[in-house]
Amino acid sequence: GNVSIVERLGKYHKTLEPGLHVVIPIVDRMATTLTEREQVFDIPPQKCITLDNAPLKADAVVYWKVFDPEKAFYSVVDLELAIQNLVLTQLRSEIGKLTLDATFSAREQINSILLQDLDIATDPWGVKITRVEVRDIVPNHEIMAAMEMQMAAERTKRAVVIKSEGERTKAVNKAEGEAQSRIIDAKALAESVSLEAEAEANRLQLEADGVAKSLKTLTECLGSAEEAAKFQLAREYIEAQRSLATSENAKVILSADGGGGGVADPLIKALAVYDSSSIVSPSTSNDALQ
Repeated sequence: GNVSIVERLGKYHKTLEPGLHVVIPIVDRMATTLTEREQVFDIPPQKCITLDNAPLKADAVVYWKVFDPEKAFYSVVDLELAIQNLVLTQLRSEIGKLTLDATFSAREQINSILLQDLDIATDPWGVKITRVEVRDIVPNHEIMAAMEMQMAAERTKRAVVIKSEGERTKAVNKAEGEAQSRIIDAKALAESVSLEAEAEANRLQLEADGVAKSLKTLTECLGSAEEAAKFQLAREYIEAQRSLATSENAKVILSADGGGGGVADPLIKALAVYDSSSIVSPSTSNDALQ
């Protein structure tokens, strides 16, 4: 509530709290009336200089209350003006300790220091500073323009970096994809070659088994492995001659003479065996055995 300072014969007499009180006319005089409620004091924008010599304007809001009306009235002539000048002095001092960039991120620090310093300074005046808030910190137009250009440059730089990182990631992913594709193709080719080689080996094995069985049968029929081998050679010779004969290209074939144990003798014997039909037709052989 409100309290009143009573002077008796020009000297402080007592402080009247809210309620009913008796004063002596002429002798007692109401010097002033103060409020003990919390008050708000708006500090107008003031020019400040930062540590890096950047000019700016800053304002603040101060919350205070009177806890000792006697000190508040007799210790200082103009309480509000004294608080205003004290806040301005402390605000300029704290901003002058910081760089321009630091002032935007150190508001809590500035508020805390101002509160502590102002509370100590106003204690002899019977005033309690409850809270100090730095409201606006505004650089001049040139600095604002430079800051905007700097921010635009930073954004452009970040955009270029992000774009380059994206392109690098794209190139890496593409290279990895191509490498994986080549690896898969190589594995598929190797598997295909392996299967083809395995199939060819099986084919050759089957052909070798067939030839071996054929030679075994010829050996049993002809009575000699050498004769069977000659017969097989003659058979293959006939097949080769047949393939050459069916070709459309012109060719010259040189044949060996009949003497000397060449290919002609086995060929004659092979034809004789075919003519006799003793081994070519299994049914005929079986009838002969019966």
